[in-house]
Amino acid sequence: MVATQHARISFQSLTALALFAALAASLQAQTSFPQITHVFPAVVQKGATAEVSLFCEASTPANPIAVLFEGKGITAKPLVAKGNSLKFQVTVAADAVAGLREFRLAAGSGASTVGQILVSDFPVVAEQTNPHIDFSSSQAIKLNSVVSGLLSAREQVDAYKFTAQAGQTLAFSVTSHCFFFKKHSQFLPIDPLISLYDATGREIAANDDFHFADPSLIYKFTSPGDYLVVVRDVDYQASAIMPYNLTLTAGPLVNWAYPLAHPLSQPAAVRAGGANLPDSNLNLQPVSQDFSPGVYPHAQIKTSLGYSNAFAIFRSSLPIQEELALLNKPLSFPSVVNGRILKQGESDTYSLSLKKGDKIKVEIQARRLGSQLDSFLSLNDDKGRVLASNDDLANSTKDSGLQYAATADIAVKITVRDLLNRGGLGFNYALVVDREEPDFSFTCDDDKAGIPAGSNAAWYIRLRRGVGFQGPVEFTVSGLPPGVTVAPLVISEGLNDGCLILQAAPQAALGAALVQITGKAKSVDAKGNQVTLVRPAQPLTELKMPGGGRSTWPVTTQIVAVTKDRDITSVKVDQEKITLKPGESVTIEVEILRDANYQGRVTLDVIHRHLGAIFGNPLPAGVTVVDAGGKTALSEKESKGKIILKAAPDMKPVPEFPITVLANVSLNFTVKRGYASKPILLTVAP
Repeated sequence: MVATQHARISFQSLTALALFAALAASLQAQTSFPQITHVFPAVVQKGATAEVSLFCEASTPANPIAVLFEGKGITAKPLVAKGNSLKFQVTVAADAVAGLREFRLAAGSGASTVGQILVSDFPVVAEQTNPHIDFSSSQAIKLNSVVSGLLSAREQVDAYKFTAQAGQTLAFSVTSHCFFFKKHSQFLPIDPLISLYDATGREIAANDDFHFADPSLIYKFTSPGDYLVVVRDVDYQASAIMPYNLTLTAGPLVNWAYPLAHPLSQPAAVRAGGANLPDSNLNLQPVSQDFSPGVYPHAQIKTSLGYSNAFAIFRSSLPIQEELALLNKPLSFPSVVNGRILKQGESDTYSLSLKKGDKIKVEIQARRLGSQLDSFLSLNDDKGRVLASNDDLANSTKDSGLQYAATADIAVKITVRDLLNRGGLGFNYALVVDREEPDFSFTCDDDKAGIPAGSNAAWYIRLRRGVGFQGPVEFTVSGLPPGVTVAPLVISEGLNDGCLILQAAPQAALGAALVQITGKAKSVDAKGNQVTLVRPAQPLTELKMPGGGRSTWPVTTQIVAVTKDRDITSVKVDQEKITLKPGESVTIEVEILRDANYQGRVTLDVIHRHLGAIFGNPLPAGVTVVDAGGKTALSEKESKGKIILKAAPDMKPVPEFPITVLANVSLNFTVKRGYASKPILLTVAP
């Protein structure tokens, strides 16, 4: 079915492609970084090598440099561009962890948006070329396998025939919609549904949404024989860029696990619900040699029937308590509580005694671990008055959190419930109650940088300062490819935004690497001890939204690549050090040099923004861009512009702080590619 499915594109897809082609022609030969739509097959087996086709918007990236995967045990060798895809070989080690993996492509045109692929313990079956809609035309598959398919035509139904034994319990699950959250183009998703039919054509079971919009179905067969499992969109819609993986297993399938929180040491045990699981504690397989706290998404259990699917757990260095052990007993903190909302309308309440000056932070780990709980968190005093509450934390995928500082000795109650008052065995959570120490976290927008030799790129840092932390933070980037450096960045006291400026040397060779950004700071803990804080970045990937908007979503990987093709050869500024006094203005003269293949329009900026929304502003608070007198829109025949900066009259001093001028080239209605100047050190003098 691979050959025909990419031809069976829906009318909406053809219309969108036609509009994109017309727009691309009007904007003249821009160099677009690879915008991944999907891979096919979208699953690879552990211990095997497979050929995978990678698809991108607009055109197939030429001159592939590398395909890089999240984690260990999976590698790729780029092969050749073939038709509308790039073929490459993926090799997965036998001891690789199962589950979803992010990956990146580096090519001559740039570094890609994030792609995802599933690593499975089961053999992979390719969907047939011909339609298979009923018993007579269905594709035969074996138990304990995973099928990679596409619903690329409206009203398409994919039927697979299998044989079941009397008394056998089988599990069917689809992995598809979960690819959508990190997908660059937020268009044309499918909402998959699976259903079972017996030999007479009678539907015997079905499921629509289980893990978010992806279905999961467990069925015990009373009669032996041949059956059908059918995959379709719930509204018979289609998408040529949203593959599905259908797993059919007679082995263990984990739909939920309890507890969610575990100590850093191994091993750990859970009770799990799903298919073919004993009603007893089950030891997790060794999950990682990294004993740092946080979410681990690749946990598995093993029974006599084989390995389960991968599921997520939370690992913590704090003491771990159980919900039932806290009945009529105050909560000690800092600690983590494993709890569950078993019934509709149920809420769990924990009592806590605070002293004057105590600062606490409370956070739920649930939805990001695959729990069905959409948590709502509240903090009340002993008279029931709400002191603080929260539904969703930013970038937490429906998990909640709050902070509170006690101004007097007080008894409080922490209440956890589902937002819609639902409940059940899969509504598990880990409640983290910790002291609010001076601390920080930060995001980075963007998550990719394709830098031609001799050029520069910019990433935008945004700090979130915890209670009591106001000190400077120093940022470093580790794992950079040879020939790439980063300008020093320290976000000083009173500032929350900054810009990492990546520079590829003129002689830098083509290459790529996944990198890690860390922030480092000195602080004082609640006991007055000097401590060093080292925190990782939360990368944000760009999402192209319907209607032309831009949004972001948290991802795991960041890529830096030295690439070849460009639209802008250089962005020159007339000064690399600027000193402003309060109330003063300065003009930055900018000159761009276009590549011979690009003669289109360019916009200049020092702020990372789209349609008026600011995604990153490295200018110190009080320094603004003055529109009057500036020239930031360059027509096809113009190469010189200017940006005017002004310091507010009450500006506080700021030492040398790096900024850059971006020359933005529009790739379509939503997406821009920014070419950066060398760092400009901005000082605000006393």
